Amino acid sequence: MRGPPHGPTFPIVLLLGALLILLTDASLPLLNIVAGVVYALAMPFVALATTYVYVDARVREELAPEPGPHGLPAEIELA
Repeated sequence: MRGPPHGPTFPIVLLLGALLILLTDASLPLLNIVAGVVYALAMPFVALATTYVYVDARVREELAPEPGPHGLPAEIELA
C-alpha cells in the first residue's frame, strides 16, 4: 500500500494554506508564497524519512533468519 508521492507534506501544506486564508487578511498571492515556502522546506525532511524507512525495511529483511522446518523430525521410526 503506497501513499501519495508527496507523503504527508502535501495535506499539511493544504491545511496551512486553508487556515491562512480563513484566519488572516493577507492577499492570496502572499499566502500562496507562504504555503510554497513551507512545502519547499518540508520536502527534504520527507525525503530523508522515506529513505530511512526504506533502508531500515531492506536491512531488516536481509538480516532476518531463514525460516526453518515447521516441526521437529521424529526421533524414532515406527515399523
